[in-house]
Amino acid sequence: MNFKRLHQRSLELVRGLDIPSPFDVWELCRRVADRHGRPIHLEAVRLPADGPCGLWISAPDVDYIFYERDTSPLHQEHIIAHELGHVVCGHKENAVMGAETARLLLPNLDPRMVQGVLQRTYYTSAEEQEAEMVASLILQEANRKPLERNWSVPSEAAATVERLDRSLRGTHQDEG
Repeated sequence: MNFKRLHQRSLELVRGLDIPSPFDVWELCRRVADRHGRPIHLEAVRLPADGPCGLWISAPDVDYIFYERDTSPLHQEHIIAHELGHVVCGHKENAVMGAETARLLLPNLDPRMVQGVLQRTYYTSAEEQEAEMVASLILQEANRKPLERNWSVPSEAAATVERLDRSLRGTHQDEG
């Protein structure tokens, strides 16, 4: 998928979300869960340094998003938004989880069994790019401040503001 199509598709998906204002990634996850009809559980965990920062696991009745516990709140928010991007985009498979990661996340289960359940599938790089684009657009939309469209200028400043506006727009008119 080329960048323009990727951006357009991701933007359409993000604009279809009910992004809370003020932004709260946990509330966004709740809203996406309601929309998709299945709960999303968020879990802060310590992930191996050489592993992923986050992980989405789609179980039969619930989605789990694991994110790095030992990082900044802003980074955690981005990790969660990225993993949520996989959900929003309708990606079907999960990233491969190494034995150490499986042991950390699901300590009561045999890591080989967990890997078997996940069917050892990988996201394609296109899916990773799409999830990352969705995450970036979610955070961009969440931090966008509403534009003030209606404002008034005191009458004594109106002529000056109008000249500045014309100047900035490049619509100079010779004033005789």
